[in-house]
Amino acid sequence: MENIQKYIDQTLLLQDVTKDDIINFCKEASKYNFYAVCVQPYRVITAVDTLKSSKTKVAAVVGFPCGSTYTEVKVLEAQKCIQDGADEIDMVINIGALKERDIERVKSDIKAIANLSRRSNVILKVIIETVLLTEDEKVLACKIAVEAGTDFVKTSTGMTKNSKPATVEDVRLMYETVSSSGVKVKASGGIKDYETAVKMIEAGAGRIGTSSGVQIIKKEISA
Repeated sequence: MENIQKYIDQTLLLQDVTKDDIINFCKEASKYNFYAVCVQPYRVITAVDTLKSSKTKVAAVVGFPCGSTYTEVKVLEAQKCIQDGADEIDMVINIGALKERDIERVKSDIKAIANLSRRSNVILKVIIETVLLTEDEKVLACKIAVEAGTDFVKTSTGMTKNSKPATVEDVRLMYETVSSSGVKVKASGGIKDYETAVKMIEAGAGRIGTSSGVQIIKKEISA
């Protein structure tokens, strides 16, 4: 597959990451022309500054990784990230509320960030955490996210206890659920090689979240 780098959100979300780590990470992402980097809110300013002469965009996580904080806190976090220069927001839904079928809470939570993102001309990706959901819940979460105004639905944070990799089946299910609305799918979680990334794209992923982008690109180049 040509130009796989245009699908990749190169990700660095570890707790002990330093400013120098982010600078080096962003320089590498720019070198390989990844679509975006995905970083913690505190590191947005550094990422934006490092990438100011690059086409690589900056995505920030919000409500990460559990998704169960107050909507007002998520909004403030997203506002700060956007003020600092983030081009995209990857937010985690309130997973417990979804499993309780508190649909209005889940929808209003997403909608608050979607409205902010739209006003700010920022892309919103909604993380539904597929590893914690049943098939019916995955479909429901996608439908709620679409109704609330997201641009993408995303498989996972990769941060759950005993977290399993994203699956081709989940990506396909999500794509089939949202594609008619124009919403896209981001596959994220455990995607560590070229072959897996290609399978995700073939299943409908419009973006790949990975910390292994360099390995994926090098395999494409050598293929």
